[in-house]
Amino acid sequence: MQQDLLQTLDTLFDYIEEHIHEKLTLDHLASVTHISKFHLHRMFKHASGQLPGEYIRSRKLARSLEQLVDLNWKIIDISGHYTFEHEQSYIRAFKQAFGITPLQYRKQGAGDLQFTARMTSSMITMLPYGYIFKPVYVRKPAMRLIGVQSRIRYVDNEETYEANSAGNHFYEEYADRIPNVLYPNVYIGLTNEIKDHHSTYQPSIEVTSLEQIPEGLNGIEVPANQYAVFKFVCDFHPSLINIDHLDSVWTFIDEYWQSHSGYVKSDAYYFERIDGSLAEEHYGELDIYIPAKQAAF
Repeated sequence: MQQDLLQTLDTLFDYIEEHIHEKLTLDHLASVTHISKFHLHRMFKHASGQLPGEYIRSRKLARSLEQLVDLNWKIIDISGHYTFEHEQSYIRAFKQAFGITPLQYRKQGAGDLQFTARMTSSMITMLPYGYIFKPVYVRKPAMRLIGVQSRIRYVDNEETYEANSAGNHFYEEYADRIPNVLYPNVYIGLTNEIKDHHSTYQPSIEVTSLEQIPEGLNGIEVPANQYAVFKFVCDFHPSLINIDHLDSVWTFIDEYWQSHSGYVKSDAYYFERIDGSLAEEHYGELDIYIPAKQAAF
C-alpha cells in the first residue's frame, strides 16, 4: 500500500505539472488518481502544508515567471495561459504571494523570490507499516485529561501490546462515563517515561474541567508546551496500531529527526492523538506530540 500510494502521489504531481495550464479541481484530481476527495485533500495538506488548490495556484505563479521575465509575455496573456479568471486575478495572486506586482518584478529584473517548488513523494518517509510526514511545530495550551493510568514495562508491551489493549479497553468501558468532554471523538494516549524499563500510560479524553472525575479514573493536567508533531498514516483502523507499527516511527524520530532537525526532546512525556472521526477500516491516522526545543549549539 505504501509504495502504491507514493507512486500515486508522484503521478498526481506529474499530472499537475503537465496540465498546469488547465483548471484543475479536486474532483478532477481525485478521478485521475482514484483517491477519494477526502483522502486526497488530507494527503496533500500533510505532505505540502498547502491545500490542493493553494498548491496548484502557487505552482501556476511559479511557472508564470518564465513567461513574465524570460519571454516577456503580456500580463493578460499570462493570466489567460494559466487560467486565472481575469488579468487582475493574476496580478492580485502574484502580489499576495510575492509582495510585488508582476510588472514591478519584470521592471526590476529577476531578483530573489521564494516560490513553491514542485512536490515529489520524497517529502514523505515510507515506513514498514505506513508512512510519516515531515513534522510540524506547534505551541499547545495546557490540556486537562481524564483516563485510566497504568504502569507498563517495555518488555511486556513488546510481547503482549499492553498499551494498545489498555487504550481499546478504556474507550470501550470508560469513555462514555467522562463528563465535560472537549472532543468526544479524540483519543489521547499520554506516556510518561519513568525509567529505562518502564513508563506510565494513560488512555484519556480531553476535558474542560477536572472537577468531576469518575471513580476509578485519573485526572491530570498537561502543561502548555511546544511540540514537534509527527503524523503516522496507515491502511488499517487506528485501533489496531501497536508497538510493532510504532517502532519504526520512533526509530525515525530518534535516529533522523533529532540528528537533522535542530530540535531535541525537552521533556520526559509525550502523547498520541487519534481523531476517531477520520478512522475507517482501511485508513488510520495517529499524531505523536513530542515536547521539543531547539538544540543548544
